[in-house]
Amino acid sequence: MRCGTLLCVSPSEAPNNSSLSTVAKLKETLAYPGWKVVGACSFLAIFCGSIFVYGFPVFFLHIQRDLELSSASTSLIFALSRGEAGIAGPITGWIVDKFDSRPIIIFGGLMVGGGLVILSVVHTYWIFLAVFIGMVAVGNNTSFGQTFLAVINRWFIKRKAVAMTLVITSYTIGGAFMVPLLSRGVEALGWRAVLLYTGIFVVMLSIPTSFFIKRSPESVGIDINLSPEAPAIPESAAARARVSESDFGVKEAFKTTTFWLMLTGSSLRISVTSGLLVHAIPIMAWKGLNEQSGADLVALLFFIAIPARLFFGLYNSGLQTRFVLSMGMAFGTLGLFILVFVDSGWSVYAFVAGIALLEGATTLNWVLMGQYYGRRNFATIIGIITAVYSVGMLASPLFLGWIFDHTGTYRVGLIVFIFMYAISSVFFLFSSRPPAPLRMQRQLG
Repeated sequence: MRCGTLLCVSPSEAPNNSSLSTVAKLKETLAYPGWKVVGACSFLAIFCGSIFVYGFPVFFLHIQRDLELSSASTSLIFALSRGEAGIAGPITGWIVDKFDSRPIIIFGGLMVGGGLVILSVVHTYWIFLAVFIGMVAVGNNTSFGQTFLAVINRWFIKRKAVAMTLVITSYTIGGAFMVPLLSRGVEALGWRAVLLYTGIFVVMLSIPTSFFIKRSPESVGIDINLSPEAPAIPESAAARARVSESDFGVKEAFKTTTFWLMLTGSSLRISVTSGLLVHAIPIMAWKGLNEQSGADLVALLFFIAIPARLFFGLYNSGLQTRFVLSMGMAFGTLGLFILVFVDSGWSVYAFVAGIALLEGATTLNWVLMGQYYGRRNFATIIGIITAVYSVGMLASPLFLGWIFDHTGTYRVGLIVFIFMYAISSVFFLFSSRPPAPLRMQRQLG
């Protein structure tokens, strides 16, 4: 029995300090303002970002018929919008690293919303192309893409994988219900009316939500090294300074082999996925399904990808992140192989399952970059990678469209994509953690 000044407590009556400590730590973690930022980014990813990333293939065949276009010409609309990300990527990355995220998101929301409203009344191909690229693509790529990842990367260290997984999975959640919703809306109201209402919807959500997205913990007076996100509390200001200095500079990242492996693996992966998503519903029609059934299968892909992303991003299997990422790429490669070479109805379901597992694992692509290269220059480094992979994002939909126009089949193009996915898997497999920057090695040595 323990006796204090006022009372005696037996061991059996004493509170469980371990349990209290665990509860206190959980409360402290959930009270961290970064989770509000995660919530706001996830909300916009679900209701705004997913429309551009996953929803626009719904409009592919309708735009093609209405404007009397070839498959390649229709592909050019979506391909150039993705290629624009390459031109703007490094600039956007620099802006996101240097300035507040709120005005960037407001700007993007207005550009996307206004552009969609204008597109709803455009009947000329070249004007449609210019507005889609100059307004919708610029606004989306500026605000609803790398801006979210950069903000999350600044807010989190210890739980970076969890936070990024939640935000990236939100795009998939949005795709899971936005694709069938948009598809049925187009069937009921027409694609132009759906674009009009979608534009208004984006503006109404993006502006107020942006006020909850703060640039960084430091911007609101929080020292992240003294927050629940610090892996360990540094003992001195000098120690905290060394932690910050361990972040890679852009030139320092260029000097690592891992950067080039990650850049190539990411570029191959995203190029193939871009082509597949733009042509997803036409590919399903090529396999014998009608448009609505194709849209429903695409939505099924996203539904499967939701738990896959949460599993790959949150479950600690004990394997290195690069191994899990490479394994996910292998699943996608197998699914695409079955789609092309197995002439059976179940092949489309194997394809959907394989790509869903791939999409689940690819959350780790950007988590890995944050783990390897740090917080300070993350958006700039990702912007440079974006500039490279956007060439593939531009070329792959055009390539598939051209192949289909000239052969009447997607088979040859998809075989090329199988090899690209397989090579990407190998590159990720060998993307080990780079050694510390030379200046840090000198300090430690």
